[in-house]
Amino acid sequence: MTDANPTDKPKILIVDDTPTNLSILEEILNEDYFISVAQSGKQALSIIEKFTPDLILLDVNMPGIDGFETCRKLKSQEDTQGIPVVFITARAEPEDIIQGFNEGGVDYITKPFNHSEVLARVQTHLKVQQLIRQLGLKNDQLKELNELKNKFLGMASHDMRNYLSAINGYSHILKEDRKELAEETKDQFLNFIAKSSENMLKMVNELLDVSVIESGKLQLDLQPESLKNLIDHNIMINQFFADKKNIRLQLELHDVPQCQVDANKIGQVIDNLISNAIKFSEAGTTIYINLKKGEGKLIFSVKDEGPGISDEDQAKLFQHFQKLTARPTAGESSSGLGLAISKKMIHAHGGCLNVNSQMGFGTTFSFEIPLR
Repeated sequence: MTDANPTDKPKILIVDDTPTNLSILEEILNEDYFISVAQSGKQALSIIEKFTPDLILLDVNMPGIDGFETCRKLKSQEDTQGIPVVFITARAEPEDIIQGFNEGGVDYITKPFNHSEVLARVQTHLKVQQLIRQLGLKNDQLKELNELKNKFLGMASHDMRNYLSAINGYSHILKEDRKELAEETKDQFLNFIAKSSENMLKMVNELLDVSVIESGKLQLDLQPESLKNLIDHNIMINQFFADKKNIRLQLELHDVPQCQVDANKIGQVIDNLISNAIKFSEAGTTIYINLKKGEGKLIFSVKDEGPGISDEDQAKLFQHFQKLTARPTAGESSSGLGLAISKKMIHAHGGCLNVNSQMGFGTTFSFEIPLR
């Protein structure tokens, strides 16, 4: 008897109080399967506490706990009720077979054993068990996707309704009362409309990114690119928002080799990290942006002087639609999708996205991508 499976072979537990029967079945099955044996129902139940087989061949007539009682105990426990049990017995009367099925067995193999029949029945039930497991995994995935869909629709309907209400309200006022409004007020309303539409467009793009990523259809257009140029371009875009909050962007961008990346997707990640740092930083602070070459990789980091991120929030950072304790310092919008998307995009490049934060001492986000 062996308690651990050193191979990837399917595991079978044979339970029979007759050593000859055990030897015959081991000889039939040993080449293709990992075998463990027990000579009583009690011993079998003890083995299963440490060794979880994929299939059990269970003798009916045994001293102490017989096969039917052993099967009954297995089916009454959550951890073992899903293991298929095939009875092996010389008793082939209809009432015995019916009782075996009633106790939870999936099949009968009668003695004396036929080599080909034993193999065929074992292979069939292991295949069925494999399909059941695959179906269970698919079902779990569908549940996760359904939960994601519900969050998707809930967030989209709530936030987009707010943006559309703002656009509708301000545009209606401009349409009906534009002659009575001061030019400054008109400009203010137009800015509200523009900002709401920008937020909506960003949210739609993020939701589309999530859809592509979760469907497994994310494709990269890898080209030799200068990461430094991508960062410079992104800083130029975000400088306006930093200036509005009197936030200083301090750069330390070393000359590094070009690398094979999808410029749009890596640019999206860079924008997410820099814009998040600006959103969650107080006015008058500094954000440190660094690019350097490591061993076989490029390392980009953004460090802020914000409030930091709690351990509890760090555990949720890269999940979809998470609303964290820390909030943007000037009321900026946040969908809770950016970091989850960024992590998947960096992972698709063969890299990793990390966070290092301590409450009261700011936060550093960094990613590493390999030099190809």
